[in-house]
Formats: sequence, structure tokens, C-alpha cells
Amino acid sequence: MGTHCLSKLAPCAALLFGLALVAPTVTHADYFSLYLKCAGTVATAKNKTRANVDLALRDNNNSALIQKSNILPVGESMKYELSPATYSMTYFAPGVHTRVYYDWYRGYLFSWDPHLKRLATVRLSIDRQTGKLTGDILNSQDRSLARINMACEPISPEDLPEPKF
Repeated sequence: MGTHCLSKLAPCAALLFGLALVAPTVTHADYFSLYLKCAGTVATAKNKTRANVDLALRDNNNSALIQKSNILPVGESMKYELSPATYSMTYFAPGVHTRVYYDWYRGYLFSWDPHLKRLATVRLSIDRQTGKLTGDILNSQDRSLARINMACEPISPEDLPEPKF
């Protein structure tokens, strides 16, 4: 009786497996619920610079992917907290490795971009009603290195440019 039941289940299992392979699925890497295009400024104590960030937000795991930016590393992902008023997220900078070079012509050592060693955290908050993004770039002692102010607009996936390659 056991082999007879298995012989009836085998075609059904094979059919279900085949349907699972053929059925259209949404891959976790491609599905985002909200795309935001943000532009504004980053202000330090000395100057103000134009800045931009394009984010893709995913509801199923509360992650925000940095798609394009001139102030944050592209391709990095952050977790966001959702409230009725805001999306709040934090980017933790990886440990910065000092790059030391020896100039054979002049004969001395120097370090590449020592100011980047101070960056530790970027905190962002996006108002869900106005689309205003505000944030702080902080050092390891939680002191502000710069202030971010941007305006964000939602864009649809159809408005995103097609990949060229």
C-alpha cells in the first residue's frame, strides 16, 4: 500500500515542482516598494556643497538601498525604521584603513585623506508628508561633521533609466 500511494504522489509532486520552476517569481533583489530621488546640500562649518541620493526602499525587510549618490557609498544597504511621520535610517561607515604612501622621489610618507578617518555614522530622516530629508554626518564621538538637507521625490520604476549593458 505504501508504494502504491507514493506512485500516485510522485506525478503530483513532479507537476508542482515543474510549476514552481516555470511560474513567474519576483526576486528579492529586484523588488522595491518605493524609489526616492533626493537633491539638496551638505553643509559643514566652512562650506556648503550640492548633494544627491537615490534610494530604493523595500517593505518586506525594511532595507534602503543607496542606488546613486555623491555623498554615500553606492550599493550599500541600510535598515530603516518606519513611523507614521518618517523613514529613519542610519549608515555605519566601515572601519577606515589608513593608506600610507612613500614618495620615492621626495622621500617621505603621507596618509591619504585623513579627514575620512573621522566619519563614523550618517543618520537620515525623511518626512513622509513633505519629502524633506534631513540628516547628520557624525564622527565616532557623535559630533556633527556636516548637516544634510534635501528634498525627495518619489519616482516610479517606469521612470528609471533602462540599463545600457
